[in-house]
Amino acid sequence: MSKHDSREIQFIDLSKLTFDPENPRFSRLFGDEKQPLAEVLERMVTNENVQELMGSIGEQDYFHGEPLLVAEGENGEYTVVEGNRRLAALKLLNGDFGDGQLPSIQALRESATHKPQQIPCIVFHKRRDILRYLGYRHITGAKKWDSLSKARYIEQLKNEFFNSTDDETMLRAIAKEIGSRRDYVAQMLTGLAVYDDAKNKSFYGLQHVSDEDVDFSLLTTALSYSDISTYIGLESRTDINIKGLQEDKARDIFSWIYAQDQQGNTILGESRHLKKLAAVVRSPESVIVLKKESNLDLAYIYSEGPSVAFTKALVDVERKIKAAYQIFPEVPIIENSHADQVAKILDISEDLLSSIRRALRRKISE
Repeated sequence: MSKHDSREIQFIDLSKLTFDPENPRFSRLFGDEKQPLAEVLERMVTNENVQELMGSIGEQDYFHGEPLLVAEGENGEYTVVEGNRRLAALKLLNGDFGDGQLPSIQALRESATHKPQQIPCIVFHKRRDILRYLGYRHITGAKKWDSLSKARYIEQLKNEFFNSTDDETMLRAIAKEIGSRRDYVAQMLTGLAVYDDAKNKSFYGLQHVSDEDVDFSLLTTALSYSDISTYIGLESRTDINIKGLQEDKARDIFSWIYAQDQQGNTILGESRHLKKLAAVVRSPESVIVLKKESNLDLAYIYSEGPSVAFTKALVDVERKIKAAYQIFPEVPIIENSHADQVAKILDISEDLLSSIRRALRRKISE
């Protein structure tokens, strides 16, 4: 039985319940700043499926088995620390935000059989008294947050309970709190520090890169590759203080992972290509190629050294020429452009063959 189960449920008037301004769920929008009510409500409606919850409560009434967890506030009000999505549904059902809502919201309100105003709650003296319970529910429990919300929550635990302890003690204590590992906690805090640094610098001015474009879990996965974390100046993937972070290198990583072209494609493409990116940043020559050509596959070839890259390029060309030769009989219309393209390939091949033969003759003469 969890600690809060022993507390009695109290029924509190809906008008006295307020949103949590530090809800980790909305960290993508507001970071660690206080969250404006209008933006919180808009996020609830557009991204948190609050309309489905409105329909359920309106038809079946509020389920008393899931009380809101609230902290005592000022002027007789209570801050809802756990249950902000349910609070939004309740307030929308009761028209607490006026009539300027979406037609679908108004329709749900008008058709609702139940519009609860006395809400079951479990009351805590301070927000920090609830904070520790949230870790089990949203990090290791059934109702898990997204990775950025988890990281923001871990940061709140750190600042609230372990700000005066050394890093190692803090990491192990938080890991025990949330039922996880020390390295997981460190990796989340490191990723969050890198993310916040980039966000504070407007994501280095990269085009088409904003809060909504940055998949935080992709960033933490990228930093788990030692070559990538080293490339941006970190001691390791668990370097929570990021003192050695190099802005230009961090900008590179964000550019390759998140910046989109006109078609919405990134240089990385898919997360499974992070292994290639890690190999590329290990090689200065490959990084130069990646910056110049914006082609991860090409840069990856260079990461193995020029000799291996040259051999692989020749094998790849041969394979593709053979494929074209096999496809040729099935092509319904042959055009002059096809002949021109083959002629160009032939010219380049002859030039390359001449260069190779000259190099071989020099080698023999030496």
